Amino acid sequence: MLMKLLLSIFLAASLSLPLSAGAEPMEVTVTPSTIETQSHQYYYYNFGSVRVNWSQYADIYLRNTGHEPLYVRGVYISGAAFWAWSQCPNYLYPGQSCLTRVEFRPWYEGYFNGALRFAFPNGSIVVELYGWGVRW
Repeated sequence: MLMKLLLSIFLAASLSLPLSAGAEPMEVTVTPSTIETQSHQYYYYNFGSVRVNWSQYADIYLRNTGHEPLYVRGVYISGAAFWAWSQCPNYLYPGQSCLTRVEFRPWYEGYFNGALRFAFPNGSIVVELYGWGVRW
């Protein structure tokens, strides 16, 4: 009986914990002329330590700070423990921004890396992603 009580308390406590947590958002600004003169721009985002089989997400905003529309060819994610959802349109107009949510979900203890890439006709912006899967 005591074992059933302890098990039900444990399950109730674990189900009330959040399955994911949001990290600080990141904003990447770009002008069409910068992309034409510099073929690639690099940024870094570290998720820190995340519990194995849990997830943490980060919102990454792409903003056009130029004076002409920016053609976005695509948004790509790589890395075994990273997933992404993006609302970026094909054309990002001056002053407009779009959101890409990146999720880090480690399934074993250890180091993970990946990359989020915004592709343009003459280059790309790469956000290198890092994180640690930990057991607590």
